[in-house]
Amino acid sequence: MTPPYGAYPPPPPAPPPRRTWLIPVLALAVVPVVAGAALLAFLLLREEDPAAGGPATLRRPVQFLAVQASEPVPCKPGLLADPSGTECLQVGTGMEIARVADIRVQTPDPARGRTGYSVAISFTPEDARTFTELTTTAAQAQSPANRIAIIAEGRVLSAPAVSSPINGGKVEISGPSGQFTKDYTTDLVRRITGR
Repeated sequence: MTPPYGAYPPPPPAPPPRRTWLIPVLALAVVPVVAGAALLAFLLLREEDPAAGGPATLRRPVQFLAVQASEPVPCKPGLLADPSGTECLQVGTGMEIARVADIRVQTPDPARGRTGYSVAISFTPEDARTFTELTTTAAQAQSPANRIAIIAEGRVLSAPAVSSPINGGKVEISGPSGQFTKDYTTDLVRRITGR
């Protein structure tokens, strides 16, 4: 039996309108948030990793000064203790650097003769020339005047003897392995550069 004309049930309700506009709007809102989070993560990692290196204006200048004399401890006023604490150094003239082409923590690499952590510095071209002159003078002197004291924050980090001029504008600051640990060298770069 067929229902009389017009007695059919009403059609089902229309589906709600599709919100296709919502997808692009959400995408536009999410992309900047993700990009911002990625940028923040990059900046935080860079801030936390002074070992990454690169050019820097130093917050605390580093001095490379000629050693004039050395005496046994205890140190008299005006003399600086060497890193081992076994001798006192009288330093003279040299150079002070406030900007570097690169500064980074170097990890141990026995194949290259590096048994502990160190700080590698690449000088600017002008400072590289001055450093070559300083090491040329030291290489021609007798001990202890053949040594150059590397000083930061008023402390001698290292005072190596120089046997020949150092060209190329690069130097590696190293010291006793008990002192020049990963934490020590990373903190040293952080303090010197302000990174």
